[in-house]
Amino acid sequence: MPKINIPLLTASILGMALAANASAADIKSVSRLAVGPGNVLFLADWKEAKVHALTLPDAPAKPAGAAFNILDLEPLLSAQVGGAKVTVEDMVARPGAGEVYIAVSYGPAKAPALIRVTSDHRALRLDLTRAKATSVALSDAPSASDVLWRDIPERSFTVTDMKWRDGELFIAGLSNQDFSSSLRRVKYPFDAKQTMASIEIYHTGHNLVETRAPIRAMSFATLGGRGYLIAAYTCTPLVTIPLDDIKDGAHLRGKTIAELGYGNTPADLITYSKSENGQSHDYLMLLNFERGGSAIPLSQVEAANAKPGLESPVSFSQLAGLDPIAAPLAGAIRIDNFDDQSFIVVRRRLEEDQLQLVTVGKDLSFRLTDFISEYTFPSYSFKGDAFQLKYAKPRIDAMLKQEGFADHIQPIP
Repeated sequence: MPKINIPLLTASILGMALAANASAADIKSVSRLAVGPGNVLFLADWKEAKVHALTLPDAPAKPAGAAFNILDLEPLLSAQVGGAKVTVEDMVARPGAGEVYIAVSYGPAKAPALIRVTSDHRALRLDLTRAKATSVALSDAPSASDVLWRDIPERSFTVTDMKWRDGELFIAGLSNQDFSSSLRRVKYPFDAKQTMASIEIYHTGHNLVETRAPIRAMSFATLGGRGYLIAAYTCTPLVTIPLDDIKDGAHLRGKTIAELGYGNTPADLITYSKSENGQSHDYLMLLNFERGGSAIPLSQVEAANAKPGLESPVSFSQLAGLDPIAAPLAGAIRIDNFDDQSFIVVRRRLEEDQLQLVTVGKDLSFRLTDFISEYTFPSYSFKGDAFQLKYAKPRIDAMLKQEGFADHIQPIP
C-alpha cells in the first residue's frame, strides 16, 4: 500500500476548501491582516494596492484555555517557504478556532506567504496561487515609484493597519493626495463604493500639524455613547476620530488626547477586557516597536476625550494626557486577543534572540516562566508565609496553568 503524505494531503484539502469561493486571488505582497465575519480573512496587498478577502475552511470550535509555547518560531515558518529567511508582517488569531495566521515575506523579492499555526507546533502554508477570494482595489494609492529614506517604497504604506467593525473594513494608510494620511471604509461583501477621508493631527512632540505621516495602529471604542476610532502615530501621539465623521472626501482633524513617548513606532493596538476585583474593565493595549507595551484603561481615554485635546508642545522627556500602565512586552511585534484570559503574541525574545509565538495572560501581561526568581527554585516553600499564601501562590499557580505548565505548580509541603 503506497504511503500517504499527510502534510501534502492536508494542504490539498485546505486548498480545495479555499477554492470553493470566488476567483483566484493574484497576491503580490502582504502588509496587514484582519479577521472578518464568519470564515473571512482580509489580506492587504500593498504592491497591487488591493485588499483580498479569503474564505478559510470551516474549523471546529475549540474550548478556551489552549496555550501556545512555540519558542523557536522562525524555523517553523522558514520550513514552509523552502528554508528562506522570513519577515513577519502581521499575525491574527482566528476566534474560537485555536488557530493563528501569520503573514510573512521572504526572499530577495519579499514574496508573500500566509501560514496557519496551531498550538501543537504545526504550521501549514496556504497556497495563495490557488486561494479563491474577492478583492477590492484601493483608490488613489501612492505612486509605485516614490521612495522614502532612499529604498523604502512609499506604496508599502498604502495599508498600515486595518480592522473589521460592524460590516465594514476600516483601512488606514497613505493615498496619493496632498493630505496623504488617509482612512478608508469598505463594506464587505465588496461593492463599487469606497469611502476615503484624509486625516491631519497636531503632533505634540514635533509641534507640527501633520498631514502625511500615517496612522500606524488603530482600534475602536465607545466614548460618551459615541463610536470612535482610536489611532496611534509614530513618536507617539494617541488620537480619537469620531466614526460618523469619516465620510468620503472629508478632511478631518483628529483630537490628540495623549503623547506616549518619543522615538517610537506603534506596532499594534487592540481593545480587551479583564476582571479586577470581580468586575470587568476595558483597556487598550498599545504595543510598540521601540518601547514596551502600554495598557491604557478606557476610562482614562474617555475622560481625556471629553477635554479639548492637546494643542501645545510636549517635551521629549514627558508623557502627557494619559497615565498608561507600563506592560512588560518588550520585543513583542504583534498582539491579538486569543481568548478571554490570554493574548497571543509574536515576539523576539531578547535574551535568547529567538522569534516566538506564545500566549500571555491578560492579568499581568507577562509569562512567569520567562523569569528566574525566588519562586523558581524547587527548594522554595510557601509554607508559613501568610502573605505569600494569600497573594502570591494563587496568582502564580493560575499563571503556570494558563501558560500550560501546571506540572510546575508546587504543592505546599
